[in-house]
Amino acid sequence: MRRNFRFSVALFTLIAVLLSLGVVTAQDKKILYTGRQMGPDDIPTLDPSTASDVPSVQIITEIFPELYRLDEVDVVVEAGVADATVSDDGLTYTFKIKPGITWVRYNPETDAVEQVMNEDGTPRALSAADFKYTMLRTLDPLVASDYGYVLAPWIIGGSELNSLASDSATFDADRLAAIDAVGITVIDDATLEVKATKVSAAVASIFAMWITTATPGWLIDELGDVWIEPENIVTYGPFAVKSWNHGADLTLIKNPFWVGTETIPVPAIDEVVFQFLDLDPQFTAFEAGELQVSEVPPSAIPRIKADPALAAQYNAAPGTCTYYYGFNKSRVPFDDARVVRAFSAALDRQAIVDNVTLAGELPAYMFVLPSMQAAPKQEDFMGQVVTFDPVYAKAQLDEYLTEKGMTADQISPTLLFNNSATHQAIAEAAQAMWSETLGINVTLAAQEFGVYLDSRSDADIFRAAWCFDYPDANNWYYDVFHSSVNPDNHFSNAEYDALTEAAGAAETIEERVALYAQADAILTNTDASIAPIYYYVTDNITAPGVERTQSNIGREYYEKWDITGL
Repeated sequence: MRRNFRFSVALFTLIAVLLSLGVVTAQDKKILYTGRQMGPDDIPTLDPSTASDVPSVQIITEIFPELYRLDEVDVVVEAGVADATVSDDGLTYTFKIKPGITWVRYNPETDAVEQVMNEDGTPRALSAADFKYTMLRTLDPLVASDYGYVLAPWIIGGSELNSLASDSATFDADRLAAIDAVGITVIDDATLEVKATKVSAAVASIFAMWITTATPGWLIDELGDVWIEPENIVTYGPFAVKSWNHGADLTLIKNPFWVGTETIPVPAIDEVVFQFLDLDPQFTAFEAGELQVSEVPPSAIPRIKADPALAAQYNAAPGTCTYYYGFNKSRVPFDDARVVRAFSAALDRQAIVDNVTLAGELPAYMFVLPSMQAAPKQEDFMGQVVTFDPVYAKAQLDEYLTEKGMTADQISPTLLFNNSATHQAIAEAAQAMWSETLGINVTLAAQEFGVYLDSRSDADIFRAAWCFDYPDANNWYYDVFHSSVNPDNHFSNAEYDALTEAAGAAETIEERVALYAQADAILTNTDASIAPIYYYVTDNITAPGVERTQSNIGREYYEKWDITGL
């Protein structure tokens, strides 16, 4: 993953030369303070083409809204900043950008959001070329987007561009030719045409992802990676970036020039302040009245449920993610499926959700979230999954140790996770289970979120969670563990690849479910590579006076919220 550089050199003068500005001053502010979806560490990036994590995407979707948008309550695709038509053969998507949407930036000297102006003094409008720029940049091998591979198979020429080897002697010429061959065409300033590779209900969901939003190409070409810094960034959504104090907080401010659409209204809230806090300090701040929205630490859930006032403010619903441990398949001993099965069978998932996470999570034995389209339900396939079975776990490990002439104390892996009290508590529980059942001492290591994302592919075992980008099992099995993706745990299995490819092309849900179930059996059992642990519950607590939607997609749309009683 490419990381944004921390940049302190003032570039305001340069931007002022580039941009002429129109001004609206905010008054009578409604300010929402939240820690939701952030965590204790800095947001890795605000660049749509390189983002691959929940905190980054949460902010990006508010400042760079999509062509299509995934409704956060009903989890259905609907119009975003464009009206879309699809050709009769289902392969050509034509997007007509809604009128009146302009690029803006926040000016700290005037404390106002200002329009970016063209040289002739007119506001710079959002254009089809801005979307084409982002999509090509996401696919460009020079950018090395973590999500380029997700977009690539769906657009004509996308895979050819995204898969180019940068060390080829003819790379420069090949890259330019591949860019020209991608099926994305600017018809006019407001009209974009995209040619899909295949007919699928998932295509619209792909175009509802952050990797296809518009970005200011003229600014990126001028400034490079630092274009996302608050003194530089320009945006077009219902909110703009007011400030970003790295490692502490980020503030979004209402964009007064946002015209609103049927699905992305004009915000009622003037500012949203995101505090970067772990669960315990988040909830402490909530109870102190410093946050109006907080995620909930597991230790507080029994007290919340016992308190009528807090219980009325608490919301829990089925989540959007699967929590799992990945095992490095390129490293001894996890290159042997017996060892991974032993580690997986030694984990008492029910004890973890009952005694550690406490929010009503469902123990997971299969990878995919059960609510996804074409997802096999684990209750239908319990005969093929690895469940908690200490006797089986010990037998699998002993078989391996005997064959290799080793003892358990010769295995001493490290479990990596990102900073979080909850991840720490789960890791400590797993550590104790592995020690008790397998006699193996596992070292625990916590890292800052961005560092963890970059280094987990070199870990022995790592904590991970997959939260859906679009609600289909393809986004789990193909997009995460197909060998072309180069999974973080170095999993590669030709049979698994073939099954996921066939499932993506199958015509009926029944066929797809059966194929994904076979793929899951390989991933979690026969060529074991991961240990699913639980399916998330989405829970949070909201102060009285905040009117909101409850999201089922892992991110919020704050333009639909309000603060009353002010």
